[in-house]
Amino acid sequence: MKLFKRNKKEESVSTNYSLKESEAKKLLMFITIVSRGQGNYVLKLFESEGSNAQFVQYGEGTAQKEIRDILGIEDNTKEIVISLIGEDKIESVKKELEAFFKISKRNRGIGFSIPMTSIIGMTLYQFLVDSL
Repeated sequence: MKLFKRNKKEESVSTNYSLKESEAKKLLMFITIVSRGQGNYVLKLFESEGSNAQFVQYGEGTAQKEIRDILGIEDNTKEIVISLIGEDKIESVKKELEAFFKISKRNRGIGFSIPMTSIIGMTLYQFLVDSL
């Protein structure tokens, strides 16, 4: 029993999405973990560098109060900012974040990147690399 029929016209439709590997911009997922309240700075930084997709998740550190007291950490609430950004812009973002963390002892955090090896959908890719 067939649920639907394949139309021959649909099979012959071609797309103009021919993207050579040399033209493809590489994307990175950059994850930044900062104290609660500092995530807005990170969001604005990545937005100014052209990131079209960012996500914020709230979290809490796992250290016990006694350990936090020894380390001088008052608050263990965190913001996890996940940003997608082009590989060509990552160096300037890292320099800005490094400067932000060095400005004050209150600005604590960690940031790291993960290369994205595949993305399904040309329109999604074009949106992420800001070429729509």
